[in-house]
Amino acid sequence: MQLQDELRDLLKILYSMSPAFNGIVQMLFILPEKARKLMGMYSELMEKEDDLRYLFSLKYTEDGRITYSDRGFGLGLIYLYRSLFELLGDADKRRRLLEIANISEDEFKEFDPLRAWIDVSLNYLAKHDRDALKLLDAIISELSKREYIYLDGDDFKRAVKDLKDFDSSLKILERFCLIVPEGSWIYRRGCFLLPDAYSDLRDKLKELLKQ
Repeated sequence: MQLQDELRDLLKILYSMSPAFNGIVQMLFILPEKARKLMGMYSELMEKEDDLRYLFSLKYTEDGRITYSDRGFGLGLIYLYRSLFELLGDADKRRRLLEIANISEDEFKEFDPLRAWIDVSLNYLAKHDRDALKLLDAIISELSKREYIYLDGDDFKRAVKDLKDFDSSLKILERFCLIVPEGSWIYRRGCFLLPDAYSDLRDKLKELLKQ
């Protein structure tokens, strides 16, 4: 039993059950969300809403959204994938992981869980929240020139002044795990489209914004 083989198998398993492909994990990933909206997006799953809430420890918030309880299987799944995405979005850790598993970047394109999720997220946001994509593009542009962004800074606010609701768009990007702010800051490690391996997805983002 060699480490590289075990890592390769683990990555393939995580890819196959990732939020890009598994409806349950995907629905959990975008919580908290209004039950009515979830019914429209995941009608077959939501027919078993009581079972989902029981098995994945979900609950209603005061404003009618479904979200996680403090503990439970649902929250555990989300932590699993968020931590995986943080690892794959960190250039140094990603490089080390692929070296140990003896996987090239070209080969990893076929079963990269983060790549698959970013692709699905971009397509979804292009249809439902273009402002979030505009904000993501602005964040990528700024982080390509520096190590961090101060979100409340005047310079950055001027760069995104045309957004209808900056805070809402920021929360959506964070909820979709496309960025991981640290307080009022976003560092390069907290924007998962920055690794060189995802240059084609950055190009796709630009193309979606032109449509």
